[in-house]
Amino acid sequence: METLSEGKEIGTNMERCIRDCMSCFETCTRTISHCINRGGEHVEPDHLKIMMECIDMCRMSATLMMSNAPFSHEHCQLCAKVCDSCADSCSKMDNDKMMQECADVCRRCADSCRSMAH
Repeated sequence: METLSEGKEIGTNMERCIRDCMSCFETCTRTISHCINRGGEHVEPDHLKIMMECIDMCRMSATLMMSNAPFSHEHCQLCAKVCDSCADSCSKMDNDKMMQECADVCRRCADSCRSMAH
């Protein structure tokens, strides 16, 4: 049986994960525009594809958690993998502050999603 304190912790973890997913969704969406404006390595197809996948995964993870969907935890596990991959791609552009910020937000989201995937 779940105690009240365990319930609060689960709720707090989920609320934090929803916030982190939405922050990642927003940051990656803004960063894609930055990438398009910068050109070069910023618009390589593999990089843009993982950013778009990260946007979709984060939005969907947040939506599933908000609706208390039965497979939200499994989706969060996959979302963490995508966020890690996006962070790796963004961090390769170490001379770009916005890309590093995006990588940091993706890593934070991946950590939150991993905490939800049980």
